[in-house]
Amino acid sequence: MIPGISRSGSTVITSIALGMKQDTALRFSFMLYIPISLGGMVLGVSDIASDPHISTLLMPYIIAFITTMICTYFAMRWFMNIMARGNLKYFAYYCFVVGILLLVFL
Repeated sequence: MIPGISRSGSTVITSIALGMKQDTALRFSFMLYIPISLGGMVLGVSDIASDPHISTLLMPYIIAFITTMICTYFAMRWFMNIMARGNLKYFAYYCFVVGILLLVFL
């Protein structure tokens, strides 16, 4: 992994470079997220279930889960709109700056 480079950004750009249509590349990238997300959820559920304070933390866990789903939905819609307009230069600038900062401070 290269600092500052996102999984979705790199898969979209690579897919486009290999000849996929932009819309197909975007959908492919987000489909790759599903197994990662489900795997993380399965691993996290065992930690939550073994927590001795599960009864007091159940409601915060549920609220956090719902909030995360809502934020993920809107972030995906936002990114898909950016991709539809074909304007990834701001995303590229962000990745460049974050990558440089990580190389400098790590």
